[in-house]
Amino acid sequence: MSQVRVLSTLHFLAKRQVRTRTDIPIWVFIYKKDMQDHLQNVSHIGRIVISSEEAIAKGIRRIVALTGPEADRAIARADRLEARLVEESKSVQNKDLVANKEKFKALQKKIQEIVDEANGAQLPYWRKDAIRETAKGLQKTLDGYAKAEQAAVAEKVLGEAKELAAVAEQPTVLVHVFSSNANSKAIDNALKLLKDTKAVMAFSVNEDSGKVLCMAKVDKTLVSGGLKANEWINEVCTVLGGKGGGKDANAQLTGENVDKLDAAVELARKFALTAIN
Repeated sequence: MSQVRVLSTLHFLAKRQVRTRTDIPIWVFIYKKDMQDHLQNVSHIGRIVISSEEAIAKGIRRIVALTGPEADRAIARADRLEARLVEESKSVQNKDLVANKEKFKALQKKIQEIVDEANGAQLPYWRKDAIRETAKGLQKTLDGYAKAEQAAVAEKVLGEAKELAAVAEQPTVLVHVFSSNANSKAIDNALKLLKDTKAVMAFSVNEDSGKVLCMAKVDKTLVSGGLKANEWINEVCTVLGGKGGGKDANAQLTGENVDKLDAAVELARKFALTAIN
């Protein structure tokens, strides 16, 4: 018998208590149905593992267990998945892995593949949960590495902005390329520090996606004079590609032509200076 199910009406011949890995006692019944014995002896059951449990009605749950060869196969599957997870966990311990984006993403993908495989496989119930929890912990660790790296980039960008803001004579127009891999929040915080500069356009290359983030802010005194952030951004779009959007005072775009960044910077300066003059 490959599966033991709780049935509503059975002719019980014998019973034996066994325990699962979670120490929950399970009564395994040898029963007779339609005048035929399903088991000659309780020992024929072999190993038993709970593979699933679910609610079927209020206060009633169905537990499905595997026995014999099916149980052995389920245990073997769990062993293989856990072994793969242990192997990947060794790589997770390397904090410097986040610097190699290709390997970092590959590791994230491998861990998720193990989770997906476990979700679709017939495994001992408690071990499926354990595999998912372990994988979740590894994913959380990797997310922590990524957040720490992003925080370091944000701190670096703020440092650059502070240096620019410390210049005695602030220019009316500033176009600057910040450190790579800064997100929009980091650039926005940097722009806020440059409050004495009337018009600022900031760039940052995302080395993972191969795109360029561009954000602009324009003081209302210059907006009335003819320089609008959204028009400024749209002009840069003609070189960087992508699509921009925003309002008169603030706008941004994600450009696709990283190789044309220098040309975009030069165009941005010329456009702004021409507009305000």
